[in-house]
Formats: sequence, C-alpha cells, structure tokens
Amino acid sequence: MLVEFPSPLGDNGAVSDVNPPPVPAPMEYLDTAPLSTVEPPRRRRWVPFVIGGIAFVLVLVGVGLVVGDWAARSVEMKALVTQIEVSEHAMEETQAGVKAAVDEFRSQDPNDDANRTTLDDALMAAAAAGLEGVSNGGQKVAAVRVLPWHTGIKQAQDAYLAHNKAWQDYLAQAAKDPGAFGTEQEQVNSTFADAEQPIRGAVPSPDLFRLKARVDTIFAPPPADSSGPSQQA
Repeated sequence: MLVEFPSPLGDNGAVSDVNPPPVPAPMEYLDTAPLSTVEPPRRRRWVPFVIGGIAFVLVLVGVGLVVGDWAARSVEMKALVTQIEVSEHAMEETQAGVKAAVDEFRSQDPNDDANRTTLDDALMAAAAAGLEGVSNGGQKVAAVRVLPWHTGIKQAQDAYLAHNKAWQDYLAQAAKDPGAFGTEQEQVNSTFADAEQPIRGAVPSPDLFRLKARVDTIFAPPPADSSGPSQQA
C-alpha cells in the first residue's frame, strides 16, 4: 500500500492537473542605447536666392560686355571713317588741281608748244603734291587701332588701304609722266569698288555717330561732267 503524507499546504495546495499554475510572462528588455544626436538636415532656403543673384550678375556682366564691345567698335569705326575722309579729301584736291591745270590749258592756244609744256609742268606738280597728301592720308588710315576680334573693321581698313595704295602708285606715275592723267586707272577704280561693301558692313548698329551718312558721301557717284581724271576717288 502506499503511504500517504499529509500536504503541508493542505488539500488546497495539492497540484491539480486541471488547473496548472500560470506560466510567468517573458521579461521585456528596454533598449538602453543612447538616442542619436544627429539633427535632420535643415532646408537651405537661401540657396535659390544665391543662385538667382549669381545669374543676375552674369546677365549684367554679359550685357555690359556686349554694350562695351559695341561702343568700342563705334569709336574705332568713327576714327576709321574720319581718316578715310582725310585720304579722300587729298584725292579730291588732286583732282581739283588737275582740273584747274586742264582748264587753263584749254583757255590758251592748245597748239602752242609752250602752253603744252606749261600744262605738263602743272600736271606733274599736282601729281607730286597729291602723292604727298594721299600718302599722308593712307598713313592716318593705317594708324587707326582696331581690336583683334573686330575683324569686320579690320577688313574695311585693309580694303581702303588697298585703294589708297593704288592712288599712290597712280600719282607716282603721273608725277613722271603727266599723260597718266589721261588714261583710265583700272586698279584705282576696282579697289574703290571693292572697299565699299566692307566699309558699309563695318558700321555698327545702332549707328551711334551717324556714320552711314558719311559713308554714303564717300561713295557717292562722281559728277558726270568732269575734265579731271577718269577714275573715281
């Protein structure tokens, strides 16, 4: 037989298969790691203003460069046209001197040898004086300073200098042989025609110094009735 011992808990302390003791809940562990001290990135509201300011400054600089370059081209072209007018004036004076000599000859006996000699001397003197004036005008045109990237103005300058050089060659010949005044000078005429478009095209727009009107005067057709040289100035 089984020996039964009384439970110290009494009948109520007996373990019952029907009501087992409750299972203890698992312990919860708290995360003791320190919280992050890194602050979230702040929105840089000043960035758009800085970018806008930089863009505005760049626009101003760009406009300033464009306006400054236009002003420089205007000043250069004004100087070039002014010196071209000096050269043209020397050529016109030469033509006037030749015309005066021819008019004087026609008013005398054209069959008189002395009168012919006087005409030749007057023509050679006009050629020598004209050569000096035209050469001086060419030096003034060549002395106009043009920025390297202003190629249009430089082409206009070179084109006119070719015409001035043709005139110098023409007058140097006439200073030795006055008969040169009676022949058509193809080189003089062709270089004058070739210089027109480069000079017109080099006038800046807007035309600050009203150079177009002055260029029109330079390339105006010569008088139809002229007893001077057959070539244009």
